[in-house]
Amino acid sequence: MPELILPAPLWRRLAAAVYDGLLLIALWMVTLLLICLPLNSLLGLPPGNAVNRALLLTVALGFFVWFWTRGGQTLGMRAWRLQVRRSGGALLRMPVAVVRAMAALIYWGLVLTPAAASMIHRAPSLENLLPHVQTASIGAGLAVLLSLVAARLDARRRLPQDWLTGSEVVLLPLNPFPAAPKAKKGSGRTAKESGSDPR
Repeated sequence: MPELILPAPLWRRLAAAVYDGLLLIALWMVTLLLICLPLNSLLGLPPGNAVNRALLLTVALGFFVWFWTRGGQTLGMRAWRLQVRRSGGALLRMPVAVVRAMAALIYWGLVLTPAAASMIHRAPSLENLLPHVQTASIGAGLAVLLSLVAARLDARRRLPQDWLTGSEVVLLPLNPFPAAPKAKKGSGRTAKESGSDPR
């Protein structure tokens, strides 16, 4: 009897996101060192230019899309036995994975907005941004809180990126790929016994 596949608990999704966030930061550092810095030097571009930001965004989208379309698991999701898939059980296709990755990055941007606002509050040189940052922080906090309440009430624990793309994140059983049952000895007949030519 196959084991029941359950919706992923929110705490497991958060743990997997932390793992993936650390991996993504490492990929961004490699991208900055090997591509952005030489490109900036060659073209005389200032740090943090639009080309650099576009490259970092492409790396982030590529990271998630690559894993979600090939097995439905990032490395962090694999560590926590999570899988993202369509509601019917199929893997995400490329366009859906791109939209989901963009929505997920926006969502995590909202989650991290209060922390960013706290850092800006401590920087005297950025005081002119403070009223707008505080408003954005409150709005982002409310949006995240409402999404978490909605996910808690939803039977499949879906977040906004799941609703938008018709996907879900599930908790895989301990052994998602059980071994095929072994054939009993003496139960199978060889080709010679059955009278057929194996060629």
